[in-house]
Amino acid sequence: MTALLEGHSVSKHFGGLKAVDEVDFHLDEGEILGLIGPNGAGKTTLFSVITGSIPPTSGRVVLEGKDIAGRPAHRVVHSGACRTHQIVRPFARLTILENVVVGILYGRTAGHRPKTMGGARSEARDLLDFVGLGDRAASFPAELTLAGRKKLEVARALGARPRVLLLDEVVSGLNPVETQTLVELIRSVRQRDMSIIMIEHVMQAVMGVSDRVMVLDYGKKIAEGPPGQISRDPRVIEAYLGEEPEETENPDDGTESQGA
Repeated sequence: MTALLEGHSVSKHFGGLKAVDEVDFHLDEGEILGLIGPNGAGKTTLFSVITGSIPPTSGRVVLEGKDIAGRPAHRVVHSGACRTHQIVRPFARLTILENVVVGILYGRTAGHRPKTMGGARSEARDLLDFVGLGDRAASFPAELTLAGRKKLEVARALGARPRVLLLDEVVSGLNPVETQTLVELIRSVRQRDMSIIMIEHVMQAVMGVSDRVMVLDYGKKIAEGPPGQISRDPRVIEAYLGEEPEETENPDDGTESQGA
């Protein structure tokens, strides 16, 4: 089976620093891939390369058979890959509904945008209902909790109708109830014909929702496999986990993030 998204020997160097070093990866149709590793392992840099925020030093990123490496971010979004950010920065002067409308109008190629502003607003309302913010459409982002702003970030990204959604620490900083709500939202997103890569430090969340987990350390991929296998891998325990976590299907504690 051909992967939906593939990386071939992807590297990003900043001077002498190899932030991402010859990383191969793949994401299959309908899959959730967890991406973990210590702070500074290269996770967010890899996201930035995939989504066009920064060009790779070398290597290829292939989405649905087309090499998107080095394309500007807006073209990557139009090609079908969209990301959220760990530090959520909604448009403060736009309403919550208008924030999602921006994703709909600018996240798609012209031929796939709604023909009217009314159509865009209707789609935005549907997305807000989906993420649980339907009753806050007329509010402003500053009125939301952190969990609410993270839901808004997801809704805005979904407005672009991506094939691949990249989530950067979407449950970081949330309490156990909020974490569980966001994990259930991620599962629901997958049901919308979506494939997901998620960076996460909250182990109960990433191990509970991922089909497969990839581990980076000092820019290199050191392990990849099912969550249970990764949690017992000696290389991963030494580099990151420190101890073998309890196996769990639902994240109900340990929600404190270790940082970016």
